[in-house]
Amino acid sequence: MKKLFKDQARFNKLVEKYKSRTRDEITKELALALHSEVSDLVSATSYRSHRKKKIKPDIDKILFESVDIVRYTIAILNEWNICHEDFLNAWQSKDTYLNSCNRCENNIWNGEKVAIIDIDDVLCEFRQGFSKWLLHTHSIVTDVESSEYYFISALEETGHNPEKIFESFISDSGFLNLDIATGGKEFMDNLKDDGYFVHILTARPGNNLRCVYNTFEWLENNKIYFDKIDFASEKLRWCIQSDYWCKNSISFAVDDSPKHAAEYSKHGVKTFFPDKSYNKELESISECFRYESFEKIIKMIKNN
Repeated sequence: MKKLFKDQARFNKLVEKYKSRTRDEITKELALALHSEVSDLVSATSYRSHRKKKIKPDIDKILFESVDIVRYTIAILNEWNICHEDFLNAWQSKDTYLNSCNRCENNIWNGEKVAIIDIDDVLCEFRQGFSKWLLHTHSIVTDVESSEYYFISALEETGHNPEKIFESFISDSGFLNLDIATGGKEFMDNLKDDGYFVHILTARPGNNLRCVYNTFEWLENNKIYFDKIDFASEKLRWCIQSDYWCKNSISFAVDDSPKHAAEYSKHGVKTFFPDKSYNKELESISECFRYESFEKIIKMIKNN
């Protein structure tokens, strides 16, 4: 792969026809050329279903047009300084995502009792990881025991925009490097063994491709079991719109967020929340239960 990127970069230097043009213009021209090569590849097959006479597939044309398609793609990547290692890492992330999605699509809910499980600060140690990343990349010291989830005050005091910092964390594959919560894998395995349909529901931005792919890759790397996964900023609304809600099949939820946990519990969903500095108010809400370990959740749901 490294050789392919070097070969294409060397050829582009020989051509030099893109001199003094913007990256956007170059990308547009390369993409249009790539599209043309795709059309040429398809023309080597009998793709016109309305024609009775079928042509003999031109295997050599399929092969060499594929080479051109790959070369134009690599030329675009080179133009944006995306190296072969970045491409291979993205390939791995996308491959994990596609295989996981295929598995989830084949997991059909057949009326089993459902467990709705959050990821950040439930299955993984998000705040600890985010705090370490802030210190390492921006020399920003934060208090993990702060009552603010995203350390907004600490970030604003240093002149940083909290939203931009979070986007930078995602771009740096921060979600891929978080530690798994103690007992998290065993907890999910236990739910599976007890017959629950395990649905991960996270408020992570589902419109951010790196966030989505890194989430799937982290789950795979840590061998976390789940049947389905969705990304939703309004979790209660998502649940209400699901088939689970219509059939009263949501047995319980596990979520650290004061907002989501409170909304779940106030609408009849038993909710377990980890003992965190930012969600103390949940202790006074009916149907909200604090836990110090996943073993406590297992005991409580088995006793009921």
